[in-house]
Amino acid sequence: MDNINIGSIKKLCSPYELKNKLSLSYKNKLFIEQSRKNIINILNNKNQKKIIIVGPCSVHNIEECFSYAVELKKHIDKYNNLYIILRLYFEKPRTIKGWKGYLYDPYLDGTNKIDIGLYNTRKLLLDITTMEIPIATEFLDTISPQYIDDLISWGCIGARTVESQLHRQLASGLSMPIGFKNRTDGNCEIAINGILSAKESHSFFGIDINGCASIINTLGNDNTHIVLRGGCKNNNINTETFDNVELLLKTNELNKTILIDVSHDNTLKNKKKDYTEQINNINKIITYWKDNIEIIKGVMIESFINEGKQSINDKPLKYGISITDGCINLSNTITLLDKMNNIL
Repeated sequence: MDNINIGSIKKLCSPYELKNKLSLSYKNKLFIEQSRKNIINILNNKNQKKIIIVGPCSVHNIEECFSYAVELKKHIDKYNNLYIILRLYFEKPRTIKGWKGYLYDPYLDGTNKIDIGLYNTRKLLLDITTMEIPIATEFLDTISPQYIDDLISWGCIGARTVESQLHRQLASGLSMPIGFKNRTDGNCEIAINGILSAKESHSFFGIDINGCASIINTLGNDNTHIVLRGGCKNNNINTETFDNVELLLKTNELNKTILIDVSHDNTLKNKKKDYTEQINNINKIITYWKDNIEIIKGVMIESFINEGKQSINDKPLKYGISITDGCINLSNTITLLDKMNNIL
């Protein structure tokens, strides 16, 4: 029987072919291994630095993202109390429809040149790794990690996929620490369940390094934690939430560790997102750190070269401005990083 709803199928190169074409040097491999160890040590109280995951809401222009990384790199080494990780999100979940990210549609025009998006994505990750900046990303598709996983130091399972068995299975086999966000309605127990599931071994359908359909058997990922991103039209940066999450973690014999996403529903103001609320949220978290609330191991900040956001339909697009969620600018970001580093 014909596949009446399939327009076309185009063969992709295998993960091996792409990784061989854009390969990691031995020095880069050592850097990523050490970056993952550093993050794990922070999450497990063996390093007192705070994790700061900072960067644009989504990658839509690789040259601009590289420029952002170059400017950020100028400041990284001065932060003795912070561990800076660059946020590079190439896949964007959609509630109904919309641009699904650079990996899928690199030309932003609906042509969906995934092969080009995949190549450029790995190239950017490789170039930034060569600069020795650790990278964070959200894993949305369950096949794409085979092409880029060796370049990622921290991964995220997002609020829309945190309840997905496929993503819990995926996380159980990934080699880097993984954060599970609370669900979009604010439910944190779902994220805890995701963490517990990812700690277990799983068997599932996937592809191997050569792109062949395979049975994947995982060992489980012990380096997982929860990320608070607000939800149900409420900010969850408060001691009540921290206490409730800490109790959930303790009950399930998990590390008392959270990261806070200061963007998304944590920026709601009069029931609308206001990206500038990220600054107020950071100031609030600084107060918690001064009060020795140790469960907060770090934050996620949406930041780009210039502040705000623009529509993907605006032509021409303005330089260095997000086309998804609004971001604070690089100047304000550096000010916040300085402030956090100085109080720790």
